[in-house]
Amino acid sequence: MTLTAHWRSIPMPPNIARLPRNTAGRPVPRNTPWHEPASSGGQLAVRSSVELGEHVVCPCEPGRGTAAFGDQCPPRQRELMSQRLCGICGRAIKATSRLVFIGGPNATFYIEPPVHPRCAAYALMVCPTLAAAEDVELTIARTYSLRERRMTGVSAEYTLIYDLFPYGDPAARRRGPLDFYLAFPENAYRNAAKEWLAGHAPTL
Repeated sequence: MTLTAHWRSIPMPPNIARLPRNTAGRPVPRNTPWHEPASSGGQLAVRSSVELGEHVVCPCEPGRGTAAFGDQCPPRQRELMSQRLCGICGRAIKATSRLVFIGGPNATFYIEPPVHPRCAAYALMVCPTLAAAEDVELTIARTYSLRERRMTGVSAEYTLIYDLFPYGDPAARRRGPLDFYLAFPENAYRNAAKEWLAGHAPTL
């Protein structure tokens, strides 16, 4: 979430104000990885555990190094997804509250974690990619289910092959490294982002 030039003029929700900042003073979403100065982004590695089987790990620490806006830290993404934490501010989303997924039109699942409505409103106003796009759609729900995305092979063109498995399935742990969880909203409704922001977004 690289911010628009006028981002300083937009009131920042308190939970976002607590986030680590980059060198320009901009808040960095919780799911964003940080690269050390000597790193070119090659920090990811594969480890194994009884709980997850093979899985992708990342040793980055929020606030240390350079924020890689637009990417996701696999361990934090999985933590946010599995614990119903906001992908922007990192705080819990109450079980009784609505949550928002930000994506393209007619998306059926999301790799970006859910966010609070208030955090979604802020992101839609300050992120230049979201602010400029005409086809951003919000999926609003109270619950979602998860699936595991695992790397199960390599194609003839040397691109990775991914398959989806039930969340927590013990058999899946033997099929390949886990990188991200995918969220499938339940009993959701959709809104065009600009329409929602104009008429339904919380006051910041």
